[in-house]
Amino acid sequence: GVNIAARLEEIAQPGGVVISGDVYNQVKNRIDAEYIDLGLQEVKNVAEPVQAFSVIGKNATSQPDPDGKLPKSEKASLAVLHLNNMSGDPEQEYFCDGITEDLITSLSRLKFLRVVARNSTFAYKNTSPDIRKVAEELDVRYVVEGSIRKAGNTIRINVQLIEGETGGHLWAEKYDRDLEDIFEVQDEIVTKVTQEIFPSLKNAETSRALKLSPDQLGAQDAIWRALWHYDRHQDDDFGEAGKWADKAIELDPTLGLAWAIKGVAQGTEVVLGITEIKEDYLDMAKKAISLDPTDGLIRAFTGHIHMQNGDAALAIEEYTRALKINPNLHVAHFGLGWCLTWSDNYIEGREALLRAIELSPQDPLCGRTFFCIGMSYLGEKELSDAKDWMDKAVNMVVQWPAHVSRASVYAHLGKVEEAKNILTKVGDDIPDLSISFYKDRMPFNSDVVDYALEGLRLAGCPE
Repeated sequence: GVNIAARLEEIAQPGGVVISGDVYNQVKNRIDAEYIDLGLQEVKNVAEPVQAFSVIGKNATSQPDPDGKLPKSEKASLAVLHLNNMSGDPEQEYFCDGITEDLITSLSRLKFLRVVARNSTFAYKNTSPDIRKVAEELDVRYVVEGSIRKAGNTIRINVQLIEGETGGHLWAEKYDRDLEDIFEVQDEIVTKVTQEIFPSLKNAETSRALKLSPDQLGAQDAIWRALWHYDRHQDDDFGEAGKWADKAIELDPTLGLAWAIKGVAQGTEVVLGITEIKEDYLDMAKKAISLDPTDGLIRAFTGHIHMQNGDAALAIEEYTRALKINPNLHVAHFGLGWCLTWSDNYIEGREALLRAIELSPQDPLCGRTFFCIGMSYLGEKELSDAKDWMDKAVNMVVQWPAHVSRASVYAHLGKVEEAKNILTKVGDDIPDLSISFYKDRMPFNSDVVDYALEGLRLAGCPE
């Protein structure tokens, strides 16, 4: 316990609070605070990594630095240092060069990130610089470093993501591969590193933005706050997402992602019956695309909006565009899987949903992903599998449609009383719950919706 506490203290911001996963599980529903997942942290003298969370009070505001200056709020920045050749084999130098260059290229595709060019970072090649000094000299928040070691036909690659100001580790991974095809291994490692670094960068930027007071926020910081609220997917959070998107637009109206977040948050509010239409959220998506047509997340959110409007063809078109821009964008895989499933394409939909989980297994979307996988099995009338996935879904972040659909599955299985109990609990929050209420808020008229409605009738849901 002392070891864990000491390690968590090291990664906490000055004046901040960081807790372990065990503490989080005990307090998450009892203390009104915001919890930022910091991922797994290596702890000295503890065999297994420890899950860590940063705790932000609901009304917390950040403090200036000790010298009185406000923290920078510019675009996140990162440098990829040349991966060190630890094998003593000069032939491997080309492989180290290739992976480093490909990592720079791949990470540069992350729209929120400014990645320092190769010429600047390769100046540190074959040196052992102080990472904090590198970050200061290159003016970056994050540094990626690593090493490559070859033994026989096996290669080991170590990669680390480091916070530039403190030198603290945000993420680290080790990859062992057989060198049958060096280019195939290179492509695989670059893809894996990029997709695994992304959640740590996202968490770090979100945690940073949540610590800033409104007068300290830059436009990109406001976008991180908006995304954080949207990902939480709770009734009050959609309005908060729109509020912070408005703040980003006020600071920089040319940021397309802010318009897309505002549109998708309002569209979700309407679909879930939280509010009536405020503005034309499809127009917001169009404006977002006009400002930045090559942002995969904007395309994915536009797909969400088309689906909310009941247009499967346009939604699939946008998700496909998003995945051409970024094949590892889990939000696009999730949206595509959702759209296909509710259009009765269960197998294809399930494949896309499982891919979304594979790309981001700890994402707030996972509850909704599990729910939709359950719907794909319900459409196939595989009720046992549908129940298993629905049961998993309701233990995560989901809205009322997951609970109501779960009641339908239980009723089809003959568990009518349990189904009625589920509907009664949902009815406490949604007094107008009925067959028509559910049907009107489903993405499309489809066989899976019809079958879900049959189950709700068996459970005694009013028309």
